[in-house]
Amino acid sequence: MRRIWTVVVLSGALVLLLAQGAEAWLTAAHQAISRGAVAALPTTMPAFFCEGAAVIADASVDPDYFRGRAVSQLTSSEAPEHFFDAELLGGSALPPTRYEYIALCQRLGVAPEHAGLLPYAVIEWTQRLTMALAEHRRWPQDKAIAGKCLVYAGLLSHYAADLCQPLHCTVDFDGRVDKEGQALGPRGIHLKVDALLTRPEIDPAWAREDLKVQAFPEVFPAVVAEIGRSRALVDKVYALEPKLPAFSDRHVEANVAPEVLAFERERYRASVAFVARLYLTAWAKSADIVVPEWVEPAGAAGAK
Repeated sequence: MRRIWTVVVLSGALVLLLAQGAEAWLTAAHQAISRGAVAALPTTMPAFFCEGAAVIADASVDPDYFRGRAVSQLTSSEAPEHFFDAELLGGSALPPTRYEYIALCQRLGVAPEHAGLLPYAVIEWTQRLTMALAEHRRWPQDKAIAGKCLVYAGLLSHYAADLCQPLHCTVDFDGRVDKEGQALGPRGIHLKVDALLTRPEIDPAWAREDLKVQAFPEVFPAVVAEIGRSRALVDKVYALEPKLPAFSDRHVEANVAPEVLAFERERYRASVAFVARLYLTAWAKSADIVVPEWVEPAGAAGAK
């Protein structure tokens, strides 16, 4: 199903919305997930990375800025990076690389921009962060490289958090649809789910409690597994729909149904854990990368 992005004004703020949905988790939630992930990292992570939580959190919002009407060509390439309609693959296994996936979509008669490219956004930004961290290992005093690592980490956090929002992994992203993609009921659930992690009862402390973050052996199977966990929650999300708070109540203290509270807490903790594990994976794998001799960063001379 094709997703069309528009810009609308809500309560005086510009918010990127789907024609029948919204940006995943909203701005405050992406920032909270990023900060939570950094705080959950073990002390083996470089100090500059943990001290740069504010930069990471700020950059984690940028992918949603990349979809405005003012940058229409960027929007065209960026929008599919935020979702994955797994049903359109008809049970075919997800290939490990973007262009193998595009070839699969062509064989299935599915436009890849309609099926979405979110898994590859997560995988590729993890690898970009890995390369940047390898540069940091070689030039640990270079502030430009450190800054690049923090920005890459923020962008990775956004896509990884999107993948943990169940409605970003299904054709039923904002209401149930039939095989032709036609709506079977009312729209609006997507925005309500996105708003859950911005609610006042979200407390980053319990998201990190007893959370033991470990690097993934490999990124691709970890992403596939996380997609499976998100997709397994789609029916639960729809079962909760009648009890979800209204989007307009997202900043209001309210008596949220216990099952809704449990769901939002579980998704926040899962998002924090997934992002943190990807960060730690990038750091671990960066140790095995030999930076080519021809690489000479702008600040290298002063860092030697």
